[in-house]
Amino acid sequence: MRHIIVLASIGLLAACSSGEKDKGPTQREQIGQVWKYEGGEGAKAKLAYIGSTNAVQTMTAPDTFSVLLIQPMDNGEKIVRVKLVGAPFRCDLSDCSVSATGDDGKTELWKGRITTTDDGIEIPPSQKAYEVIAKSKTVKVDLITGTKDEKTAFQFNVAGLDLPK
Repeated sequence: MRHIIVLASIGLLAACSSGEKDKGPTQREQIGQVWKYEGGEGAKAKLAYIGSTNAVQTMTAPDTFSVLLIQPMDNGEKIVRVKLVGAPFRCDLSDCSVSATGDDGKTELWKGRITTTDDGIEIPPSQKAYEVIAKSKTVKVDLITGTKDEKTAFQFNVAGLDLPK
């Protein structure tokens, strides 16, 4: 009888461990591709963010994507951060910049400094990144996802941003 119980227990353990566990939503699914707000809604939000609609496979992650974050300042200006999730963010530290294209088709060069977490670039209000985002329905941002020559255009559906202009 003991042998049957032991064999049944081993079989039950094997059955439980062979199934794939529910890991919950991925980071990309949690961020999503629509605007989300922290610290309030719309004009009262302390932070707005949105994930790119596309993702690419890189050497470090099968689902590398980008995130745009907008942080309103007390004086009404907005700081924009462009982050890369799943791959290291790369830029020339002496001239850290990314190129972005809004609905008008004009490519802008946004210059800033690498974020304190080294996963993106912080673009000051003087670069007018917020203005491009606020007046566009879609924005594409080119980021290095591999070697210096391997760039990926990450697209964001930015329509519906609810922050004061």
